[in-house]
Amino acid sequence: MTEDKVPKKWKIAIIVWIAIVPLIFSIMPICKPILLKIGLNPILTELLLITLLVTLMVFVAQPILMKLFRNWLNK
Repeated sequence: MTEDKVPKKWKIAIIVWIAIVPLIFSIMPICKPILLKIGLNPILTELLLITLLVTLMVFVAQPILMKLFRNWLNK
């Protein structure tokens, strides 16, 4: 039976950073003005966008990056 090696925390932090930065810089400037323009409360807008970003990061970006960087993570 093979034992899966747990990646170092600093490597996971880099993967999270690589996943979240492009999402923040692409989604926030596009969606925030639209949501504010339609009259959504600024605090509700932020909460909605943060929820969207975290969801995309956890279920889309991070799994893709974990597969791409699997060899590096397990070194």
